[in-house]
Amino acid sequence: MGNSSSSTFFGLRGLDPEANAYIEQMFRTFDMNKDGYIDFMEYIAALSLVLRGKMEQKLRWYFKLYDVDGNGCIDRHELLNIIKAIQAINGTEQQVPVEEFTNRVFDKIDVNGDGELSLEEFVEGARKDDEFMEVMMKSLDLAHIAAVIHSRRHSV
Repeated sequence: MGNSSSSTFFGLRGLDPEANAYIEQMFRTFDMNKDGYIDFMEYIAALSLVLRGKMEQKLRWYFKLYDVDGNGCIDRHELLNIIKAIQAINGTEQQVPVEEFTNRVFDKIDVNGDGELSLEEFVEGARKDDEFMEVMMKSLDLAHIAAVIHSRRHSV
């Protein structure tokens, strides 16, 4: 395996803008040296995190993934776009509208009420909110993402 850019690495085409932005953000979090490629060692590190990482490590990675602007906090807009992207990639609809789900998450885990989730609020809140944790786990459901990629390649 040589180097992979985001479009070739994930093999996803024709997604909506939220899903494309999510894929790009996922790629950037795996591209640890920020050279625009995922090399073999970065790939192995990403697989190790996904497959063997402890929950604390995964939650910290999710936080980095969801903090799109890199300011150290997740705002409602960032969380809303990520959840929309997860739905688009997984092809699933939640029983609760995405906006309502996002508001519920913030109401539950934004402890200081400042409209942003700090790393601490995010980690603690995710541990206490099973529904939110389930949505996050879907964002790294590699078996499902691989099946989606496979089906899209064969339908083109």
